[in-house]
Amino acid sequence: MEETKKKILIIDDSIENIKILIEMLKSNYTVVFATNGPAGIAIVKKGGIDLILLDVIMDGMDGYEVCQRLKEDADVGDIPIIFVTAAAESLEEAKGFSVGGVDYITKPFIPIVVQARIENQLKLAAAIKELKRMYTLALDANPITQLPGNNSIVKHVSQLMEDGEQRYVLYADLDNFKAFNDTYGFANGDRVIYDTVEQMKEVAVALNISDKIFLGHIGGDDFVITVDCDIAEVFIDRFIRSFDQMIRKHYNEDDLNRGTIRVKNRQGDWQEFPLITISIAGVDLSEAAYDSYFSLIDNCTAMKTKAKKIKGSVFIKDRRHA
Repeated sequence: MEETKKKILIIDDSIENIKILIEMLKSNYTVVFATNGPAGIAIVKKGGIDLILLDVIMDGMDGYEVCQRLKEDADVGDIPIIFVTAAAESLEEAKGFSVGGVDYITKPFIPIVVQARIENQLKLAAAIKELKRMYTLALDANPITQLPGNNSIVKHVSQLMEDGEQRYVLYADLDNFKAFNDTYGFANGDRVIYDTVEQMKEVAVALNISDKIFLGHIGGDDFVITVDCDIAEVFIDRFIRSFDQMIRKHYNEDDLNRGTIRVKNRQGDWQEFPLITISIAGVDLSEAAYDSYFSLIDNCTAMKTKAKKIKGSVFIKDRRHA
């Protein structure tokens, strides 16, 4: 698939300067332009701009004021702005940096310099964006699995629904996990949670879909997974089989031979519980229509409740909209 070209906006009241810059940039970038500050601001606020080349000296609203207004808008304030000017005095450059500019290009234009400065700022902007994304994920990440937590899950699934992506959304929950924790302790319970995620990752790697799957940890023993429709049911089948093998290593020989664990209830009576299994409820977004993430998860929760009544590890798909 051909990579989408970055989109550059030129804001300059000189048509001649605009023509020169477009000629330099059109082979590598999508280029749009505005001939005054207010028109340029309006284009930026429509979205899709990756970098702005902004003339300093313009009639009416000058480049410094345009830059300041854009930087005050949280929705577009991260777009890098390179000032274009014939003045190279250090005082003018300092003023540009103080209002949020990231670099200067001076007239007359030297093509190789213009290209290099633009490319450097686009790479820097991409790196900063990725760092912010990683920082946000780190704040939201589950401490045991380091998977994205609730906020990231809601944002991810909501975006899939908005974009009409062809994906399965899966809600997975461990069965009989509390009984295991009560018997083997919370540290061993954490190891089960961790190993469950490792199995998800290993199956994704084996199917070569690590870039087509999202793993999220709501908390406790609840997970949300999204995966491309064309491989979803293969992934689910392999994961369930590998999970059922993996979970056995967490039990002692007596419990494995018996197939249950014995736990005292609050009355002091012994109760027996099956070994841990996993219940997965799923929605195919290509077949189902939901008005929000929460309505989707409510339906998955209801299906998961049904799945937990079935013995063993199981997957139930929502077929009401098929």
